[in-house]
Amino acid sequence: MISWLKGEIIHTWEISSKKGVVLNVGSVGYEIQLLPSQVSNKEKSSKIELWIHQIDREDGTSLYGFREVSQRDLFRELISVNGIGPQIGVALLEDFEVTQLVNVIENNETNLLTKTQGIGKRIAERLIVELKNKLQRFINNNDTSDVKEKGKESNQFSKYIEEIYLILNSLGYVDNEIKDSIKIITTKEKENSLLMNSLSAEEKEDLMGKHLKEILMKLSEKST
Repeated sequence: MISWLKGEIIHTWEISSKKGVVLNVGSVGYEIQLLPSQVSNKEKSSKIELWIHQIDREDGTSLYGFREVSQRDLFRELISVNGIGPQIGVALLEDFEVTQLVNVIENNETNLLTKTQGIGKRIAERLIVELKNKLQRFINNNDTSDVKEKGKESNQFSKYIEEIYLILNSLGYVDNEIKDSIKIITTKEKENSLLMNSLSAEEKEDLMGKHLKEILMKLSEKST
């Protein structure tokens, strides 16, 4: 079983919504699917380390790579749930940071889970029922109060994202358009969570106005 690989990217690939790399490890090329946001053509010829989950089937072996071991381990928990395949697992980890996804599950936020492609209400509820209270190791550390504070920040950020989602949806934008454009904010989830925790209600409104302006500009560029 392959668990970890370190090597040089010699090729990046894309098949439909799947993205990945071919990694040269000891003159052997391993084809590995990554989270779409972790694949960049600029990284060709660069060396990376990946935590690997290997799936063996009759029609072949598939490798899924993650920059962080916590992503790989949470991926394993996700696909252990009946009805959650590897592509849904990848989609969830693409849309959420590890701590954010754990808090969404712990807080029974099915409405946020269903925003991920391939996740309907029943699957979201199954994820919560089967994984709730089983993922504490992904957020536990020596400072319990710090864990709780991070959970609050993540939950607050989730609600902020949901509000922006609803505004864009009311303007007529569809699910896939919103998910793609909203990554302007979610790719800086940790930074924005900390920022939001220190802002007043008025300052949060100003920040939302700024984010909406950036997102709408991105959406308008795509429509031209």
